[in-house]
Amino acid sequence: MKSNLNISFIGAGNVAEALAVALYRKNQRIKTVTSLSGVSADALASKIGAVASNGYQFSDDTDIIIIAVNDESVGEVARALKCSDETIIVHTAGSVAMSVLGRSDNAGVLYPLQTFTRGREVNMKAVPFFIEATDEQTMEVLNQLALLVGSSAHQCVSERRRYLHLAAVFACNFPDFMLTIASELVRHAEFNPGVLHPLIKETVGKAVALGPENAQTGPARRGDMNTIRSQLELLSFNPEYHDLYEQVSNMIMNRYNTEKNDKF
Repeated sequence: MKSNLNISFIGAGNVAEALAVALYRKNQRIKTVTSLSGVSADALASKIGAVASNGYQFSDDTDIIIIAVNDESVGEVARALKCSDETIIVHTAGSVAMSVLGRSDNAGVLYPLQTFTRGREVNMKAVPFFIEATDEQTMEVLNQLALLVGSSAHQCVSERRRYLHLAAVFACNFPDFMLTIASELVRHAEFNPGVLHPLIKETVGKAVALGPENAQTGPARRGDMNTIRSQLELLSFNPEYHDLYEQVSNMIMNRYNTEKNDKF
């Protein structure tokens, strides 16, 4: 891989911004940024010395085009591209097959296993990347790019990557929603949700240190049916929360073979 690549981005959202800024800081040249509205492309381009564009036509000196758009749009964008056959085209989606790029050469996937939010900087050197490519030369380029900005690079075919993305939903997206519910319940007690922060930090830290299966605690883990019934009564104001609590408690007790009654 040459030391300074000419890279263009299609998409200017959370993932695109994190990757583009990280690559820019590693002296890669970000040529253009394209977004649907154009507004977000202008904002990102101004940060990294790139040109904002509203088209899908790229010059022959473009080494890599990184498609970082929502999953449903990856294939549509790939079909609309006009670029050299020598230009590498990759996408960043965890749940989208490499085949949607429609190429047998110079195509691949550069998937960072991390959550990104605009305005919040992530330590990219702690992020593992999962890569896939149509050919060995492209794989080598993606491997070097991943190691340039991330912590590690792992070859991973599309089907295995889908499981990783699903795991990320359980590890990140679902816990966020659970914490949203927890914050609402704390407000019912007339306290600021910030009182949960030490508990949240210790929970995550303990799960990382011990493994989540060893860190599990709580009434369902110990089969405390009186507490479970009492808390289900508290949740009578919201049937969805009630059913969610009941289902997750059942799953925990089944996982740990905790003795329980057939019904709460």
